[in-house]
Amino acid sequence: MIINSIASGSSGNSTLVCSEGYCILIDLGISFRKLEASLRSKGKTVNDINSVFVTHGHTDHASGIHTFRNRTKIPVYGTYETSDIYVDEKGGFGSNQEMGVELDRFIKEGEEVEIGDLQISAIRVSHDARHPVAYTVQNGNKKMAVVTDLGEGNQLLERRLRECDVIIIEANHDPVMLEMGPYPELLKRRIKNPRGHLSNQKTGSILKNVMDEETIAVLAHLSKVNNTPQLAVQTVHEILRESGFKSNNLKALIPFNDPMEIRI
Repeated sequence: MIINSIASGSSGNSTLVCSEGYCILIDLGISFRKLEASLRSKGKTVNDINSVFVTHGHTDHASGIHTFRNRTKIPVYGTYETSDIYVDEKGGFGSNQEMGVELDRFIKEGEEVEIGDLQISAIRVSHDARHPVAYTVQNGNKKMAVVTDLGEGNQLLERRLRECDVIIIEANHDPVMLEMGPYPELLKRRIKNPRGHLSNQKTGSILKNVMDEETIAVLAHLSKVNNTPQLAVQTVHEILRESGFKSNNLKALIPFNDPMEIRI
């Protein structure tokens, strides 16, 4: 598999995962124009995408779906509760910029969807959205996960992450920077909530339970205001080291079109 970050952070999220013959996107929270430009820089076009999988309905993960579906016939997957159909039935668009996402097909937790030689599974996570999920993607004996937008881990998630060779996981904020920063108190409480976002420390605590010396961990969805890539990596690295674990495979993503390419 070849893994590229298209965008990461509160301004938009999207991850490209490809085997030799198939490609999927996990989330699409950027414009069609930005997507095309990023794919072109990685030697791909929109026509190379076979499917899109949406983790939840917040705009930074799903705002590009409407235009994408209008311009392509590529299917979009997500949980039923994430869909615009569910929103229309229940009424209201939820809070925290959550939208009803135009989905073509539904995926359930524990269900495996095959896109060519890629097998994609959904795992429920704790976040303030309608049925948010993380995804694992397997190709042969290699497996990766995209785990962003969650306030805490759980045993099932950790069990699934132990199976992965690459883990892209949120390290959203440093608690001190968040507390001392400019955000209003209501937003600070939302971020710190168990259904909010992972701090660097919480991310380190999850990774120390799931990594081995070969696992590649990529820190994602970093706040521009309440974190830095250097601080995120340093904090997580220290937690791993205190647990007696050494890893040189720890990286942090820049927000848009990170040049990092991971091959497994």
